Amino acid sequence: MRLFSQLRISKQLGWRNCAAVAAHRVAVRAGLYERQLPQRPCPIPEPLNGEPQPAQLSADDCLVAADALLAGTAPWFSHESHVVGSPPDWFLDPASGQRFQDGQQHWSRCKTFVAADIKRCWELSRWGWAPLLARAWRLSCDSRYRDGLNAWSRSWCQVNPVNGGSNWLCGQEASMRLLHAMLAWQLSDAPSLLPDPMPQRAAFVVVHLRRIAATVRYAQAQDNNHWTSEAAALFIGGSWLVATASAHASKGHRWAAEGRRALERSVGRLVMPDGSFAQHSITYHRLLLDTLAQVELWRRWLGLEPFSERFSSRCCAATSWLMSMMDPLSGDGPNLGSNDGAFCYQLHSQPYRDFRPTLQLASSVFQEHPALPAGPWDEPLYWLGLTLNSPPAQAERSAFTGMSNLFADGGYAVIRPGTTSWALLRLPTYRFRPAHADPLHLDLWCKGVNLLRDGGSYAYNASPADLAYFPGIASHNSLQFDGAEPMRRLGRFLWGDWLQLEGAPLLEQSPSSASITAAYRCPHGRHQRQVQVDGRGHRWTIIDTCSGFEHEALLRWRLCPGEWRLQGTSLIGPMATFEIRSDQPITRMELVVGSESHYYGAKTHLPVLEVSIAQAPATITTSIRLSA
Repeated sequence: MRLFSQLRISKQLGWRNCAAVAAHRVAVRAGLYERQLPQRPCPIPEPLNGEPQPAQLSADDCLVAADALLAGTAPWFSHESHVVGSPPDWFLDPASGQRFQDGQQHWSRCKTFVAADIKRCWELSRWGWAPLLARAWRLSCDSRYRDGLNAWSRSWCQVNPVNGGSNWLCGQEASMRLLHAMLAWQLSDAPSLLPDPMPQRAAFVVVHLRRIAATVRYAQAQDNNHWTSEAAALFIGGSWLVATASAHASKGHRWAAEGRRALERSVGRLVMPDGSFAQHSITYHRLLLDTLAQVELWRRWLGLEPFSERFSSRCCAATSWLMSMMDPLSGDGPNLGSNDGAFCYQLHSQPYRDFRPTLQLASSVFQEHPALPAGPWDEPLYWLGLTLNSPPAQAERSAFTGMSNLFADGGYAVIRPGTTSWALLRLPTYRFRPAHADPLHLDLWCKGVNLLRDGGSYAYNASPADLAYFPGIASHNSLQFDGAEPMRRLGRFLWGDWLQLEGAPLLEQSPSSASITAAYRCPHGRHQRQVQVDGRGHRWTIIDTCSGFEHEALLRWRLCPGEWRLQGTSLIGPMATFEIRSDQPITRMELVVGSESHYYGAKTHLPVLEVSIAQAPATITTSIRLSA
């Protein structure tokens, strides 16, 4: 049975992709990469000099963050901070005290999942601090920030020889590092985007592009943001080498062409016609849009030919998808799928969970007008030389109120009956590998608060219990049958027996109400869910019909933290009252403690209402009355 499941999942992943992954692993074990990409000293880019062009923006938050870096305190995953020195020790995990493999050995000999989480090594080596210090220099004209950026850049290159150590292990990490460095140069050199050729900067770009190009087929086989990130780096870096007339222009032309082809193919495949991304994750969707915005802006700056009409339309659709998934009051969104803390290419000081800067940038770049009214999320537009035009009022209203949308390609239904509340229903439609077992999960938002919420993903190198809990059904607002997962777990990032909907989902809406109905079947039972709401968004009704299970159907409602109390079959809380009814006896109904993770590597507790029944078939009705 396990072999059959593995063969089926290989077919779903794609035989060519599986072959590419296998070939990559063989090349690693045989030492082919070690011979193809020898270790050598890393070029140190020419330092920033001179006086910057002053920026006319509020500087407080940016300067506070930059001062912390220069004082030796650095952030991890937008929620931790550690004293690491300035420049830091690039191979030390300050949280655990463990060290990662340094530049003395080739990257192909380094291990990804060891006692410490490799992402803790990669975080600072993505060079996200470079654009931050460049912004601080432009905002303050204080040479301390320029000198700090130069010192951190020099330090990193001195202890990270090319192809040596953990920080060269992943092509996507090399891509992020290169794009952050180039973004910092662009900010510092403004208004001149292309200064006189600088041989050390060009050499820095070349060694990164060589590393990325060597494993680009492996990146493509992932069918995720590795492919888009690495294609973007090849296109931008190669085009920059050509435009600066460096000694590496011929190689740059080849890499730029390869990157353009890969961008066209990756966006055409991974971004579906309805704007959904192959990775079911709002944070990865942000990374996608921020990466593609960099691609389009560099294309314009360098005066290159536009991408295809399909590429542009998919970028527009992906922007609209993010707008549909975003809460307009908080700027946050459902805690869908994987969340590795990626927060790249950010030219603002808004919080990690605020998606408005990305929406504003992407809509300005791909849809030619900003989606939101002016606000602090506009700062990237200033740095990138984009003009802020007021969004059409009608378009803004229609995106956030009175509209329900079905994203059939990606598997999402969004119901927005009014300004009070809105909901997302996760549909088990998997064209690409699912990150979480979350069929028919319901997210409910009220007045900017995530009332019913997803658990998130926590960390990729966590304990076996956490690795099972966060991606599993217990971390979602859905039904679980007989204590089992709805799909077979095959690995750290891989599920087998992918689910599919039973027929097309039914979305109905009128001025007085809206509803969505969908169903799926797994080896342990069948679940149909109907979500109804009145026209004002004050009353929600969820009808769960289940059958086929043997011992137990367990319904979970994962609640926002607060004072909740059970009173008979009612649950009373600060924002809503729940009433639970069932046509079969309820064997257990209680509040338990669950976990959630909004930031990579961090988890907190929240209350979870669990409702169990033991007889099938059954229908459980949950009525939710939101507080005025």
